[in-house]
Amino acid sequence: MVTLYFVYLRLFFKKVILIHIKEHNTMFFKKTLSPEVEEIDTRSGKDAIWMIIAILFTFLLGGFVFWKSMNAGIQYLTTLVPLLLVIAFSGTYFYNKAADMRMFAAFTGLAAIGIALQVIIDAQYQVISQFSMVKYFAGLAIAIVLILMYRLIRKALSFNYTTYFLLFVSACLYIALLFFGKDTNGYGTTAWIKIGSVSLQLTDFAKITAILFYSSLFSARKTYSNRSILILSSAFFIVNFIGSVLIHELGSFYILYFLHLSMLYIFMEKGRKKRIYLLAIAIATISAIIILFLLYKILAPSATAGTLNGVTKILWPIVRKVYLRFSITANINSDPYGAGYQLFQGKRALWMSGLFGNTVNFTAIPVPESDMAFVTLVNSFGMPLGFIVVFLLLQIGIRGSELSRRLIQINKQDAVVAYGATVLLFMQAMLVILGSCNIIPLAGLPIPFLSRGGTYQAIVFFFAGVLLQMSERNNEFDDEDLEQGDDENNDEQAFTRIDINE
Repeated sequence: MVTLYFVYLRLFFKKVILIHIKEHNTMFFKKTLSPEVEEIDTRSGKDAIWMIIAILFTFLLGGFVFWKSMNAGIQYLTTLVPLLLVIAFSGTYFYNKAADMRMFAAFTGLAAIGIALQVIIDAQYQVISQFSMVKYFAGLAIAIVLILMYRLIRKALSFNYTTYFLLFVSACLYIALLFFGKDTNGYGTTAWIKIGSVSLQLTDFAKITAILFYSSLFSARKTYSNRSILILSSAFFIVNFIGSVLIHELGSFYILYFLHLSMLYIFMEKGRKKRIYLLAIAIATISAIIILFLLYKILAPSATAGTLNGVTKILWPIVRKVYLRFSITANINSDPYGAGYQLFQGKRALWMSGLFGNTVNFTAIPVPESDMAFVTLVNSFGMPLGFIVVFLLLQIGIRGSELSRRLIQINKQDAVVAYGATVLLFMQAMLVILGSCNIIPLAGLPIPFLSRGGTYQAIVFFFAGVLLQMSERNNEFDDEDLEQGDDENNDEQAFTRIDINE
């Protein structure tokens, strides 16, 4: 078995080195082209370095895992060859397409760290289910299929009724969860649908629907006025708000809330209606939080006495959940072994982590494979790897935002998708990381690349692939059926809006 590994690795590195030599020694691989057909290579020689860095980092991480746990190291080793092959082939593909290789290195680095974390969790922590590499790579395969289908999805976003259809789909997702949703973790959130032995978190699909909805709403082929944009986006926002309240899922709503406001702020044309709307949402948010705190103080005595009925009985779980999220963050010691137990144990784990992880075998972290994945990572591997994760996430956030800014000059629809994908990867990760470190209220969400879950990882890999595909300098999306600037659908006509002063 070991001999076979070395044979595969030898062939693998031979391929990588040949690719690198080919790019830097043009005297051996120089093309002879006629002046009329001269090829312009937009690739930078430095870009190949990022693929090599990703490969070396994956190897070094494997050694670190072996040092922490022999069993985890063996499990990581079984994934090393397929993981390196995926990095090599996908890296070569995106390199030849002149994609953003820094973003590629960030994605592959986080994926390797996520696998290392999950095998350590299985070896050292008490969890309900074991990490499955079969499900992991199955999720990757599903993501590849979805990426290949994205061209068709992109075309569909320009259809006239796609916006309304996605609004309907979002409502159907919450209706399905309301009647058939399961609370798999025992936290009162019915965000999962069980199909046999497979659990699907439909709120993740609600986030995908949201990105596609806003992309369709701001499509260059549609001529929605500012008023129409506000009405449609508000209807979509209300559907997600009511649905999230009914299934008691506030974590996903945080992301959808930020996505709604930022999409309108960035992509909607300037105007008085836009300013008034965003200001009204901000005031309503602050007012709602104050009202919820007051309701908690009013309803708490009745809840303790067991005399809640009617509307108050429906409101109490929501009011209590919001109040505890904020109050525990403000004072974690108020209930360290009750509502604040998860954060209190996370805080202890961070104290013990040090440079190379805790040395006292502290493993009493609730939900280490999902909500508290970052705290578990720092507790197992030390503070430096935690900072590396934050740095890689910042790279995704910065480069994804820059990509969206560049695309907005070319195709507004693609810019919306790029921005939405960046929000779901970067903002969701930072929201959960800051929450698990007790800096902001904790949102019970998975962390992209780090948390466990086949369905969720498929979604994460899909958005990562779409971002890399969009970052290609010679983008292949300028097909005729979506070409802008022709006589019938030029940009000036497509972005015409009703005058807000009329």
